[in-house]
Amino acid sequence: MSRLLYRGVSYDNSQHLQPSAAPVDHVYRGQHYSAALLHEAAKVDSTRSFHYRGHVYHHQSDAKA
Repeated sequence: MSRLLYRGVSYDNSQHLQPSAAPVDHVYRGQHYSAALLHEAAKVDSTRSFHYRGHVYHHQSDAKA
């Protein structure tokens, strides 16, 4: 079934275009890239943390022990 509901309005998502796996050349902030819009998510590195606006974030595993 491909009918979805958004804010009370039903729509058919089978008509939406899917991203292509073909590389697309583009420029972002002066840097040239050639990458596909459709790609696998990067593997999570739980040993790394990142800082954003003065806060430190760590990956939290969804796995139940």
